[in-house]
Amino acid sequence: MSRNRLSEQIKDLAINEIEEKVIIGCLLGDATLSKSGKFHRLRIEQKASHLEYVEWKFSLLKRLCITPPQFNRKHNLYRFGTVGHPKLSKLYSIFYGEDKTIHPSVLSKISNLSIAIWFMDDGYKIHNTVGISANNFSSKALDQLRQVLTIFGISTSLQTDKQGKRIYILTESYRSFEKLVKPYVDQIKCMTYKLPNPVETTR
Repeated sequence: MSRNRLSEQIKDLAINEIEEKVIIGCLLGDATLSKSGKFHRLRIEQKASHLEYVEWKFSLLKRLCITPPQFNRKHNLYRFGTVGHPKLSKLYSIFYGEDKTIHPSVLSKISNLSIAIWFMDDGYKIHNTVGISANNFSSKALDQLRQVLTIFGISTSLQTDKQGKRIYILTESYRSFEKLVKPYVDQIKCMTYKLPNPVETTR
């Protein structure tokens, strides 16, 4: 089957619930939506040492893709992209409002899986808890995301360090956050370094 015909077939697929949660998590993190013909496509890339993570994302989104992850030697990274899809164009049009807030329909679909992907993309450990880099969000969007985390029982503060803004998971909420994301992080060995180890968290 030709690539064009396969692409057209994929465009007719309904994006399922798991794929949507993965896509939202990726967009909160490092992924981008860009125009590909009539519609938008999702593009994902990670440094070469995170190939396992790229392959895991691909396994969840492969119905929407034609080619598997490819190595870019110049930049030492792996990347893949979905085909252009009408649902992705709709998501692109509504993800952010004119006031740079995140659309309520997007916020309502943020799940454990979405948060885990967001964390694996942009999170890092800070002593016995973690933070999530948040430079790409407006102040209003950050307030929204922090409110979503409270729904999951996670209290946060907004901090600024030499890298910029970050959402800091308060130490007393770290166990709740760990319980939420660890089942996914543990599937991807190259990502486990982002969580404090048990010795650190019991000090």
